[in-house]
Amino acid sequence: MTREITPQLPIGYWLKHADEIITARSNQALADQGFTRFRWQALNMIYEAGTITRDEVFNVLQTFLDAHQLDEMLDDFVREGWLVVEGNALSLTEAGKSKRADLFKRQGEVRRRAMQGISDEEYATIIAVLQRMVNNLA
Repeated sequence: MTREITPQLPIGYWLKHADEIITARSNQALADQGFTRFRWQALNMIYEAGTITRDEVFNVLQTFLDAHQLDEMLDDFVREGWLVVEGNALSLTEAGKSKRADLFKRQGEVRRRAMQGISDEEYATIIAVLQRMVNNLA
């Protein structure tokens, strides 16, 4: 469904709607692999960091899931053989990196669709403005 930009709808509407549709499309793309947007984000965050703590992952994802949900997710990753926990450090195994690579292709398609007609500069501006709004209100 395409929606035209109308001045009557405030930024909060578009933020919420964008988040909902990104989540729905990501979940659709990843469902047959047993993944959701947030499982993907956790796996990808660990991959990109190389080594990261559970608290660092939670600090980013706490808007989307609670501590118990994250712990269950991380436990699942360990059971699947994708994640190694050494003390406070989380890192992906080779199997985890391979799983992430498979999922990256699917999630990449969602991102490609979402970014159609949006330049890198426009995207950077959107992020900068949203960060300022959050900082202004924090």
